[in-house]
Amino acid sequence: MEHYATLIGVVLEKLEQTYKDLKFNYEGLDSILKQHSLEEQANTPELLTIAHLRDAYGEFIQSVESRFPGIKG
Repeated sequence: MEHYATLIGVVLEKLEQTYKDLKFNYEGLDSILKQHSLEEQANTPELLTIAHLRDAYGEFIQSVESRFPGIKG
């Protein structure tokens, strides 16, 4: 079963990179939203989409962090 150790290492390395990408995208989307009022966000279709995307990224991030707490490092 040792031959799986390399596979696990590669997958965990990819997960760590994916996590960093998720965080980067989340922070970028959040930054855009912070430039607009809540009223603008609620009444602009593009900003609503950005908010939904940001929220989805947030959910992905929370899921990864809960399953792999060491990834936050």
